[in-house]
Amino acid sequence: MISSKKKFFKRIWSGIIISIFLVIIASFLVTKVVYDGIFERYDIIPSVPSALSELVENRESIKFKSGKNELSGYIYNADSDGLIIFIPGYHASVDEYLWQIDSLNKKGWAVFCFDPTGSCLSEGNSAVGFSQVIYDLKAALDFAEQNDRFGYEDIYLLGHSRGAYAACGVLSFNYDIKAVVAVSAVNSSMEAVIQPAESTVGVLAYANYPFLYMYQDSLFGSKVSNLNAARLISESNVPVMIVQGSADEKYSLEKYSLYSHSLKSQRDNVEYLLCDKVGQNGHTNLLFDESGQANDFLIDGIDRFLRTET
Repeated sequence: MISSKKKFFKRIWSGIIISIFLVIIASFLVTKVVYDGIFERYDIIPSVPSALSELVENRESIKFKSGKNELSGYIYNADSDGLIIFIPGYHASVDEYLWQIDSLNKKGWAVFCFDPTGSCLSEGNSAVGFSQVIYDLKAALDFAEQNDRFGYEDIYLLGHSRGAYAACGVLSFNYDIKAVVAVSAVNSSMEAVIQPAESTVGVLAYANYPFLYMYQDSLFGSKVSNLNAARLISESNVPVMIVQGSADEKYSLEKYSLYSHSLKSQRDNVEYLLCDKVGQNGHTNLLFDESGQANDFLIDGIDRFLRTET
């Protein structure tokens, strides 16, 4: 017969095990609810400045599939020799980069830009997660290859923020990419999603780290969810320019940015461009000048870099 003391300890251990199990279940549910809320659908499309109306009128509409969703994009200045695929950041539409696209056109580059899954004119009930844009970019590259690269021999990638991470992420696949420009990029998807949590609750954000890691892995698979941009660049022969604002409020120079991680590797295929002019040295404002148009310092740097790789 089991003594009352043993029964007591058995109940204690059973209670502990059940409590741990319930905490795990609750943590997964909280992770899913918060994560899915962060990556909800984005439908805000900015108005087009009258100075860019001709650019918008003359662009060619492109539709292609990413998984089950049809994505919407455009090609600008299709008569150019080289094609830049421009990948937007999170919660940003094609039309939010029109000044930069216009400046690149005037430099002689064709630009193909698209709204990712769950954004603006593209289908999708949600943006799914941080790494979804890698699949969207793969779909865009596959579509371009299936359509003779739209008539362009050389393809370059230019991404901002989340789009910059995707531009580096596809280096893990066998695409013929001439060069990559990553503007305001984070180094990994885990760093991207833990950063806002840490900014809010400090080190407590890391208590939920394992559940966040597993949830992202369940969404995208380990090959995509665990991609490390700096490592991919160091393992690649593709020339990469990494652009960073000195006062980036989202991915700082010291911690989360691809810029800080990549500096440690000292690779010959990497060039760095630091934007340090006040008012044009943040995460997004580095794209613009004082008048709200494209930042010439940035565009000139991108143009010079790409032409050295032509």
